[in-house]
Formats: sequence, structure tokens, C-alpha cells
Amino acid sequence: MRHYLLLDRATGERRAWVAAPPGMTVYEACERAGQPLPTTCRGSTICGLCHVDVLEGGASLPPVQADEAELLARQAPDRPRARLGCRITLPEGLERLVLGVS
Repeated sequence: MRHYLLLDRATGERRAWVAAPPGMTVYEACERAGQPLPTTCRGSTICGLCHVDVLEGGASLPPVQADEAELLARQAPDRPRARLGCRITLPEGLERLVLGVS
């Protein structure tokens, strides 16, 4: 099982190492690790509040889909590295993922 790093978006300080297997979403991994992401829809890609900044490892992630892009345009318009935690499914072979979270 891989471990991924969460950094505080405001300060850049390490918040947690989150363990997660391939196929799990970032949202699910953070919930399981006691580092829940903000949400009102519990990871169903409706609210767009679970956005994170992908600081490292983004090239290995699945591409942004239309529904995710629409929510990010509303919830994080000035953050080009933002992705929704509920839409990032951790792929096989991902070695390093560093996320900025609130």
C-alpha cells in the first residue's frame, strides 16, 4: 500500500501521510485516514467542496472529466492545480502524490 503526503494549503506544513491502495479515491483515502476533506455530498461529485491542489504526481492521475471541470470552475477558479478528491482515483504505479488541502 502506498503512502501519499497531505500538506496544509495555507502554510505548506505536513499534515499527514495517507495510506491508500490503487483504485481508491483521494476522498476515500483521506476519510479512512482521519483527514476528511470538506464536503456536503459525501464524495458523489455534486458539491465540489473536496478540492485539493495536486502539487506533485499530477501527470499520473486520470484526466479531469467535464463534470469535475465544471465544479472546479465554480469552487476553485483561481487554482489551476485543483482537482476534486472524489474524482481522483489512485492509479496503479503512482509512486508519489503530494496534495495541498485546507
